[in-house]
Amino acid sequence: MQRRRFDEPGRYPYAAGKHTLHRSACQQVERSVGHVEGDNSIWMHGALTRLAHDNTTSSGWATHMRMMDHDEATAWVKGRIGPRGGARYRLCRICTPHLP
Repeated sequence: MQRRRFDEPGRYPYAAGKHTLHRSACQQVERSVGHVEGDNSIWMHGALTRLAHDNTTSSGWATHMRMMDHDEATAWVKGRIGPRGGARYRLCRICTPHLP
């Protein structure tokens, strides 16, 4: 699901790591996830090989990045506001996303 969302940056404009919110088109996100070039890419070939030989359904790329739409990003930010109102997240300094 995250892989499909990565291909739709207009629909899913935000990406989040553990503590940082990014725009989905941020170079940090692409660096973390890796550039994907459609279904015939090396990434997909590797995922298919792992599934066939290791019975592994996760490629591992989406374990640290989550692609989100506006509502999901709003909930992500809300969930990271401390009990005294302090933010327990960062905004990426490279892509400088606007708060949802």
